[in-house]
Amino acid sequence: MPFDLDTTRDLAGAAIITLAGREWFIPPLAVRQSRVVLPLLIRLMPALAELQERPDALGEAEWGDLVRVVHVALTRAYPSLTLDEILDLPAPLSEFAAAIAVITRQTGMFVPAEKNAGEANGETASLSTAPLDNSTS
Repeated sequence: MPFDLDTTRDLAGAAIITLAGREWFIPPLAVRQSRVVLPLLIRLMPALAELQERPDALGEAEWGDLVRVVHVALTRAYPSLTLDEILDLPAPLSEFAAAIAVITRQTGMFVPAEKNAGEANGETASLSTAPLDNSTS
């Protein structure tokens, strides 16, 4: 199969997207993927926000960024997947847009609004992923 899943990867926290009628795993991204994806997502946000009102909001550069984000995110679970293979998928823009929403969450940089509810009430947010200090000193 041309899109081999890395079976050594822990997919417990993986989300699933659909592209070209096929389900794909998007695990939480590692720094390797996030350092590429995050700047592209930030650059894409204005065009994506306009997409509902203006279907032509994505120019050639934005389409390139969109496809690159999806490709890089997919390489976490499918390391041999090439950009050309993504470009050859018969997938509509709506599937890529839905994938971007999932990928944005999987970067770990954007916390869903309901997780920030305590902050709105003046509470201090805590980092649940912060390392524990197991020292005895």
